Amino acid sequence: MGPEDRDFIEEAARALDASLRELAEEEERLKEVIGEERVRELAAYLRREFEPVDIEEIRRTLDFDDRRLISVWIRVERNRARRVAAGRSAMTLNAGREDIDITAFDKPKKK
Repeated sequence: MGPEDRDFIEEAARALDASLRELAEEEERLKEVIGEERVRELAAYLRREFEPVDIEEIRRTLDFDDRRLISVWIRVERNRARRVAAGRSAMTLNAGREDIDITAFDKPKKK
């Protein structure tokens, strides 16, 4: 990888860091609007801790803020994974070890 690749990875990492900060602020704002009890319920809904019939009932009652918070949580998870990948790439480049396959460190998705 050349210097432009290194620059790209570093810029991607900075953009992801900024995005994660913005998402954290949005998450806190939404949590205040929604309330602690509903936030716990939405977190359990997202982790699919309810029976299918209860999940469907919750899905029907989701309002805009509920959906927005769930969306923020999903984006945070995705951006964190991307940030980890960028960090691994940067560490590989900084170590001068282009022979290292960083994909070997990726964890499989839980289903």
